[in-house]
Amino acid sequence: MAFQLPHWQNFYEKAWAFRAKFLEEQLESGANTLQAIKELEKKERGYTLIVNNTTGEVLYMKKEIGDDEPHIKDTNIALYSKRGFNGNIIILPKHTSYNFITLLIDLIDATGPYDAIIEFGCGYGGNLFEIFYGGGPREAKYIGGEFTKSGVEIAQKLAKKAPKMKTEFFHFNHLEPKLPFKKPFKRAFVFTCHSIEQVMQINENWFDEVVKAGEFVRGAHLEPFGFQLKNSGPLSDMHKDFIIQNSWNINFAEVLRQAVERKIVKDEQIFLEMGVTPDINVGSLAFWSKA
Repeated sequence: MAFQLPHWQNFYEKAWAFRAKFLEEQLESGANTLQAIKELEKKERGYTLIVNNTTGEVLYMKKEIGDDEPHIKDTNIALYSKRGFNGNIIILPKHTSYNFITLLIDLIDATGPYDAIIEFGCGYGGNLFEIFYGGGPREAKYIGGEFTKSGVEIAQKLAKKAPKMKTEFFHFNHLEPKLPFKKPFKRAFVFTCHSIEQVMQINENWFDEVVKAGEFVRGAHLEPFGFQLKNSGPLSDMHKDFIIQNSWNINFAEVLRQAVERKIVKDEQIFLEMGVTPDINVGSLAFWSKA
């Protein structure tokens, strides 16, 4: 049965409303869409967003580093961080990252053309704007489904500062996936990025609904499901405990397997623990196309 703790729904509504205010301030100060998004990313490299469960207060807390951690003198800029990869914790330069968006741009280019690029659980639409400005198709429509009202609203405001980009943002719930389109697109590319993770159990019909987006649909996911399929090493056990403690997703891999078995999707490919995230919540990759 599809399930998500109300705690996480409330957390993200408050968190996105807080981020929305920050982004609005950037836009009002003259920033364009991409500049506003980059200002938020810069802010969150140095600060952690905190929501007080008791008072509901939302604030940014400065990230601190120990004196023994390598960092640039007279700054709080660390040079190394622990990352999860292939079942292990590894040390990498802090500003190294796994660029899922660049992968998507290359995949869209290699398998297109598409008339719609759709993200489910898009937040403020940052990934969609990054794809468009990073080399994504200029004629395609960029569509974001987001659970929070504040996320949808700020995405729409950001889109107004990107007049050459065709956009649409709508309410989307992973627990009850419904698409607002009157008819399917010819060719749709759909993806998620660490959004299914926060839903303890997605609906068994998740893929059944999502493939209605187009006559042809290609899907891609960066989600932390590696432990659901294989214990790759010490990280897998820590990751599983972390996910269970937070009541995050435990059934993505099984729902995808069933969708393949029922011939809803095909051409499935999975690559485990590729995300090199700066904690143990490492993402794995899944790709498929509509059967």
